[in-house]
Amino acid sequence: MTDRFAIVLARHPAVMGAEGLCYGQRDVALADGWERMADGLRTVMQGVGCRILFSSPARRCQMVAERVARFMNLDLKVDSRLREISFGEWEGRPWSHISRAALDAWAADVAGFAPPGGESGSDLRARVRHFWTEMQQYGQSCAVVTHGGPLRLMHGMVHGMPGSLLAPSPPMGSVRVIEQGRPGFRSGQPEQHIPSQLPLHQERLRFGRQSAVARTGT
Repeated sequence: MTDRFAIVLARHPAVMGAEGLCYGQRDVALADGWERMADGLRTVMQGVGCRILFSSPARRCQMVAERVARFMNLDLKVDSRLREISFGEWEGRPWSHISRAALDAWAADVAGFAPPGGESGSDLRARVRHFWTEMQQYGQSCAVVTHGGPLRLMHGMVHGMPGSLLAPSPPMGSVRVIEQGRPGFRSGQPEQHIPSQLPLHQERLRFGRQSAVARTGT
């Protein structure tokens, strides 16, 4: 395990044909130009020395990850824990066709409510937290290509918190670089090691290494 490592968190690029639809784990097509985001992600990963790439099995994530892994000749780990939340019987339906009462019940209890045949927020949190704990144990720079739901939680777990299921999702095609290490560790790595000109949204954060297990909470 190294003293310092980077975690690159990426949301899949924009999709097409899904406007107004509830699609969760349902496969939807990527919009034209998705390769540009994949190539930008590769640039970021090369900048921080990533040699491991994790991806949701959804095609909108895996296509990006496969392109990056092929160009970088690295190990791709497809992990079902990185799937978006399952909306069960709601999947593929327009949001406008889901009853107001059901949506209100979901909003009132995001952690506990599950659509018919789907997952609750607590179900999503449990599998994402399990993945996060295991990934931290690698102690190596790695990248994750996943969805808005898991990323909302991971962005909280970065701080040792459970993450909010109601937080805004990061933009599609966005990339966030998290630098982690043992508390008090400083490497002095200059900022330009992360390319500044990228064809995608990028954020850079620096933290001491957090506890692998997020605190309990909604």
